[in-house]
Amino acid sequence: MAVVPLRPCRAAGRLLLLLCGGARSKGASLSPGVPGRLTQRRYKKDVLPSPEGPVPSVSITEIRQYLRAQSIPFHDGYSCLHTPSLFTDSRENQPSSPSASVPYTLFIDKTTGSFLCTATLAEGTWQDFQANVELRHRGIPPASSEEPEEDTRRAREDARCIWERALPLWELLDEDETNKTKAMFGISLVTDATLKRFGVRYLRTAKSLVFPWFSPRDATLKGLKLVRVEKKGDEIAYVEETLPRFDSYRNLFGLPLISRRDTELVLTGWELDALALHQATGVASLALPRGATCLPPALLPYLEQFKRITLWLGEDLRSWEAAKLFARKLSLKRCSLVRPGDLQPRPLEALNQGLNLTKILRAALPASHKSIVSFRQLREEVFGELVNTEQVAGIKWARFPELNKLLKGHRRGELTIFTGPTGSGKTTFISEYALDLCMQGVCTLWGSFEINNVRLAKIMLTQFATQRLEDQLELYDEWADRFEDLPLYFMTFHGQQNIKLAAQDYIVGAFRKFATDNNCHITLVIHPRKEDDEKELQTASIFGSAKASQEADNVLILQDRKLVTGPGKRYLQVSKNRFDGDVGVFPLEFNKASLTFSSAGKSKVKLKKVKEEKAVSAKKAPEGGLGASKKP
Repeated sequence: MAVVPLRPCRAAGRLLLLLCGGARSKGASLSPGVPGRLTQRRYKKDVLPSPEGPVPSVSITEIRQYLRAQSIPFHDGYSCLHTPSLFTDSRENQPSSPSASVPYTLFIDKTTGSFLCTATLAEGTWQDFQANVELRHRGIPPASSEEPEEDTRRAREDARCIWERALPLWELLDEDETNKTKAMFGISLVTDATLKRFGVRYLRTAKSLVFPWFSPRDATLKGLKLVRVEKKGDEIAYVEETLPRFDSYRNLFGLPLISRRDTELVLTGWELDALALHQATGVASLALPRGATCLPPALLPYLEQFKRITLWLGEDLRSWEAAKLFARKLSLKRCSLVRPGDLQPRPLEALNQGLNLTKILRAALPASHKSIVSFRQLREEVFGELVNTEQVAGIKWARFPELNKLLKGHRRGELTIFTGPTGSGKTTFISEYALDLCMQGVCTLWGSFEINNVRLAKIMLTQFATQRLEDQLELYDEWADRFEDLPLYFMTFHGQQNIKLAAQDYIVGAFRKFATDNNCHITLVIHPRKEDDEKELQTASIFGSAKASQEADNVLILQDRKLVTGPGKRYLQVSKNRFDGDVGVFPLEFNKASLTFSSAGKSKVKLKKVKEEKAVSAKKAPEGGLGASKKP
């Protein structure tokens, strides 16, 4: 998952002054021959009152039954059902039976039921779609165009100002400046014709490449992505900023260049890769807005026309895992994957190395059968794990280096069980544990039965800022803006739930299956059984049956040793580690001011390896060090 520093929303004015030189110019068009009209048509979600509580899920069978009952023609696509649009002007004259003359421009997601009309950009949930059908039966016209929200409108204005200030990269007055700029971004071999075709510009004041986001409806400018280079020692990092905000930036870069006749597509994880691919192969190429981080469902309708899609997302193991996950969204039967390797780096690097990109595409692996594989299909993956041991181990914690020495990292597809005594700080620790990963780009979804979202967010914001903000309220907006840009989300349910043991076993099994099927990591916090306070918790202390510890890949226990003379000493015990068997303990020191347990900036914790026959000693916390053992 890419780590992308984002622009704080409240700093838009300062950013705009820096990038645009102060004043905004007016009157210039957003693209050649296209007037600068900024509109987006969305379905009004307040036509009918929204029900309280969560939006009910819908199955593909229920969607089909409803469409048939309403005499709405449709046909099956790869990820969506295609129907005539209810929002176009010709809706009243549409026949009730399928016809080739009626464009099927409304797409209904088979998984979620959400819809998008590519002709008008109207979009909404399945409940919105049903509401609009009911209103049509009453003779009420569909919702009119809505003005963009204030933040969206401001972002578009800022984007237009930056776009007008930016210069076409192929038209810089100084040829030497052009060559230096291309060299800085590693695109010396990308021709001016390719840059011109994709409309790439350069903003001198920010030393950034500017990639436009044009509306697929009317080619108006909807946003921008700016990419600049930062050198950190011998390493080069690419920093991205988007208008609008990153979570609202849904640009399939290169989409305006796609024709209706194109049936093959290469999906990349980076705009520069799309340039290199198109130049070297001539194949239709698009870049995902968030790289290998996610494939937004709202983009699936634009990919329905392609009979073959090749995913070439990057050069590391994360990109490969993401490609396999995206292939399932797009339909396995039409997808092929380019496996990263020394001879198959990302497209831009392949172009710079003089490799044959067409040959690499032809060697792409078909997305395999979901139930049956052979070692021939696994051979390269096994070799890849042997070569990329650090990447296979997962994402390292920055705040808990001792945890890295035991678990080696945070890996997709695993289930972690976390427990600890009442009042020991389980929520506080696990929030910092999750925040650490979230700050490194790991998308995180929080659900808590015991603490409401406001208190939880307050704890995490304090941990993020590593200081109390109550006495420094003037710093709140600055830290809140930065915190808001994290890929962090919260479930809305709250309150104690009474769950029987049989139901708990079922829930644990369901979480285990979900983690495996969706290649995501799930951490469950489970209370321990009621035991003697003087005894330390064990794996068997987890409430319920043995199902939880059996299904778990990792078991973490927050131990709290009570002391008569003062506050207790806490330490974290790794009692199960399915990845490589390392188990052990290390002490934790709680900082009340920042609500953190992390050891960053504190005295270094000494690592002690304990022999296998002395693994029993791991049950007792070492006074100043970390104990570890290796399970057979």
